[in-house]
Amino acid sequence: MEEKFFDRKCRRDFLQVGFAIALGGGASLGLVEKAQGAQTGWGDLQGRLIYDGPPPERKKLVVDRDIECCGKYDIRDESLMVGPEGGLANVFVYLRSRPTAISPELAASMPEHVLLDNRYCIFIPHCMTVWYPRQKLYIVNSDPVAQNVAFSPLGDRPANIILPPPPDPAAAVFWEFRRSQVAPVLVKCNYHPWESAYVLPRDNPYMAITDLNGVFRIEKLPAGRHEFQVWHERVGYLNTPQWPRGRFEVEIRPGSVVDLGTIRLSPALFE
Repeated sequence: MEEKFFDRKCRRDFLQVGFAIALGGGASLGLVEKAQGAQTGWGDLQGRLIYDGPPPERKKLVVDRDIECCGKYDIRDESLMVGPEGGLANVFVYLRSRPTAISPELAASMPEHVLLDNRYCIFIPHCMTVWYPRQKLYIVNSDPVAQNVAFSPLGDRPANIILPPPPDPAAAVFWEFRRSQVAPVLVKCNYHPWESAYVLPRDNPYMAITDLNGVFRIEKLPAGRHEFQVWHERVGYLNTPQWPRGRFEVEIRPGSVVDLGTIRLSPALFE
């Protein structure tokens, strides 16, 4: 991958848009049907984000409730996850502009449910995406103590779900989002304040989250010019000189892969 270097400390953009994008779920399904009857070409987008400094030490969190269960786990801050090779994990990269079509092959490959597990007194995974209405959030409590899942999507109904410990049938529930969100939604547990996660519900499947190698890939994008959004929980929109307001545009060509290369991010961005 071609290497790019971002070394200037950038002004953070903490502004979060105070409304949801009110696009109906049927619209995204219609884009799949449209693609089935059209000669639409598809291409991929990939890249790698590197934390350009020593991996930060993850602070141990205060665990002061349900000590008999949660106290036995080494629970640490997940707000800045950096892999051993410097990969920056848990960065959301997602299509900001509305797609002209959605690949039927991609749509058919998507699972019906996205798992959010209360396990070891944390949320697993810490970050996730949901394509509504095709996908539902499957919320599970795997711990031997009661858990709570609470979140408030902008313009959508809030959730405040009590999950008893298994094997109670109420330890697992499905949740369906009704609106697309412009940014990931914070998930909390009111019983255990140290627990947090982020979920991004969108009305199309063109989104990804970087892994511990800092790598992301968005597949089968419709050909054309698209605008993408980059977001991280420490700073919100990942604002850099090259990505004003955390946005960038690329041209997707049929059968091709657009490679952003290795992008190095200054630790000052996340302070």
